[in-house]
Amino acid sequence: MYLLYVGLTYKTSPFSLIEKIHFSDQEMPSALKTLKAEKSVLESVIISTCNRTELYLVVDQLHTGRYYARHFLANWFSIEVSALDPYLIMKEEDEVLEHLLRLSLGLESKILGETQVLGQLKRGFQKAQELGTTGAILNEVSRQVITFAKRMHGQYQINARPISIGLTAIQILESKGFSYEGKTIAVIGLGEIGQLVAKYGLQRPFEKILLLNRTMEKGRFFLGDNRVSIHGWDALDEVIAQADVVFSAVKVEEYIIFPHMLKEDAIVFDLCLPRTVHPKKGLCLYTIENLTNQLDQFHAERNAIAEKLIVEIKEELVRFYEWRQQLGIVHLIKEIREKALEMQVNSLSSLKRKLPDLTLREEKLIAKHMKGIINQLIKEPILQVKELSIGDNASYDIALFSKIFNLGQEENKDD
Repeated sequence: MYLLYVGLTYKTSPFSLIEKIHFSDQEMPSALKTLKAEKSVLESVIISTCNRTELYLVVDQLHTGRYYARHFLANWFSIEVSALDPYLIMKEEDEVLEHLLRLSLGLESKILGETQVLGQLKRGFQKAQELGTTGAILNEVSRQVITFAKRMHGQYQINARPISIGLTAIQILESKGFSYEGKTIAVIGLGEIGQLVAKYGLQRPFEKILLLNRTMEKGRFFLGDNRVSIHGWDALDEVIAQADVVFSAVKVEEYIIFPHMLKEDAIVFDLCLPRTVHPKKGLCLYTIENLTNQLDQFHAERNAIAEKLIVEIKEELVRFYEWRQQLGIVHLIKEIREKALEMQVNSLSSLKRKLPDLTLREEKLIAKHMKGIINQLIKEPILQVKELSIGDNASYDIALFSKIFNLGQEENKDD
């Protein structure tokens, strides 16, 4: 059995193709079952988002798996295989798991370290599990990837480093120990940056959110929140006077906000060039230069964390390799347990024949102690065979172990 990946991503494919080769939520169940029914495919998962469509497969042969995976995509979307081939990415075995681990940590995303893709992976694998298109290998892959990603995101907090000017400004505000209770925020200008800041503001417990723009229509989107009010340009002085925090995100050629217009302890973010807030000693003012420097630092921190995560991924691949190696001894461990259970049952039956006057309580007590003794006896052999399965001479050592304990004889007879 082999792990196989066949996919299209934003890195190598035009958006028009990604848009066409996309599985909707409604068609996903049918697509998963159809893919699972393809020749050579033993297990299957489909991940399809706005940036990628990927097939994660367990196949019995790599060359036939590649062939039928390509033709599945072509047939499903009514497109020639030759039109897909230049953009399809193929990965095998360890490369598949490495890609999944990188993907789960946001290292393959447009925004380095983002966490949205982890949720998409969880839902994709869960859907396949519910439909029965996964098995032992992809279920273990899912468990390992999601557990690893949660641990890494928690440990390194890569997504805590903002990637936009607006979010950087909000984080600076929060780093000062700012309390939102009873506070008012004003956003001046509702262009792209201003709208982003307004969205971030809505996510915080401000008491009032004042939006000001030349055309008030741009603010209608935010009126679903009763804390929000929209104001025209002529209300600039009134809005500024009420605000504890001011974000200026409007492009003008001169200063429009002066210190005398502000509350005494107001915090001001000037997000534009040319500058729109007149500086004054003692004014708590953050300019685009301050924020850009901070943003550059966050980018550098994300890249540094990404390098550490790559090292963590290499170590995780070793753990998966060990698990894959041990798959070959699962049946031996099962056979050891079955033989031990059979010995317990036979011994208990013999004892009951020789001691017919045993009470039910005595039988249960003896059975419990016999089970404990047998579990102790087989514990060490099971640990040893697990170790042998990942050694350099695994095949020889497992064969010797099987011979010593007389395991696998039924399989040999069948062969």
